[in-house]
Amino acid sequence: MMGMLGATLALLAATCSAFSIILVRRHSAASNAFNISFIISLSGVAILWLPAVLLTDLSAFSVAGCLLFALSGVLSPALVRLFYYSGLKRIGAPVNASLFSIYPLFSSVLGVLLLGEQLSIKNWAGIFIIIFGSILVAATTPRNGLNRVFSKKDLALPLAGGVALAIANIIRKYALTLYEAPAIGVLVSYVFSLIVYSIVLAYHTQTRRKLSLKRDWQLFWIAGIGQAVSWILIFYALSYEQVSTVTSLLVTEPLFVVLFAHLFLRKLEKISPNLVIGTILTVFGVALITGAL
Repeated sequence: MMGMLGATLALLAATCSAFSIILVRRHSAASNAFNISFIISLSGVAILWLPAVLLTDLSAFSVAGCLLFALSGVLSPALVRLFYYSGLKRIGAPVNASLFSIYPLFSSVLGVLLLGEQLSIKNWAGIFIIIFGSILVAATTPRNGLNRVFSKKDLALPLAGGVALAIANIIRKYALTLYEAPAIGVLVSYVFSLIVYSIVLAYHTQTRRKLSLKRDWQLFWIAGIGQAVSWILIFYALSYEQVSTVTSLLVTEPLFVVLFAHLFLRKLEKISPNLVIGTILTVFGVALITGAL
């Protein structure tokens, strides 16, 4: 029962995150990756303190757990969002999401090595099918329908974000074993991501000059709330289910991104046949991993 609950929460998180990504993509031309990341984290902190207080048993407070939540926050959302939104601006939402979905491979390997999680041959087959789907998208999908492929630097952005997220997920899972407080874990992670962004703003004049809180807040605050809700769902999913399963279910996010892009971003995004095939392979891989097949 707990496993089913964890799986359901992970799928809801993927859906919520995908919709937020589409909202960001709609306005991404008006800003930059740093500003988007900063505003989304800032709006998340604005609402996360309430569930953190209401849903957390503060009597069981763990310093070690909170320190690990903080460390995971430096990686994700701080670095992951910078990589992810940079990729989104350069290669578009569907392709960026599909390449980012390779991170379950890293999460699963680390889960086996560091947490002693067990994966069957069918689980590994599912992971590699997901990876193949991502490679298909990366190798053959032109940029927003134009007759050219992406540069290696562009493609590296979501992949780097995936590696950072995989490491952060392992740290979060271990932190939850020390302090089973998903809501406070999300809040601490967000706060420390803001610290990273604040340091950049303090020491990088050009970045500070390009930030317009009024403009960027109006464009991205709704997406920020959506991402915050998604994060709460992910942390609770990790408290009920193993890392490899949760992260593999989160890989369904590109499916929702493609669907929402087709519905809401037809002028910005072209959904190619190769992208559709890649997302179908992703679904099939997830089904193998979760035992649905």
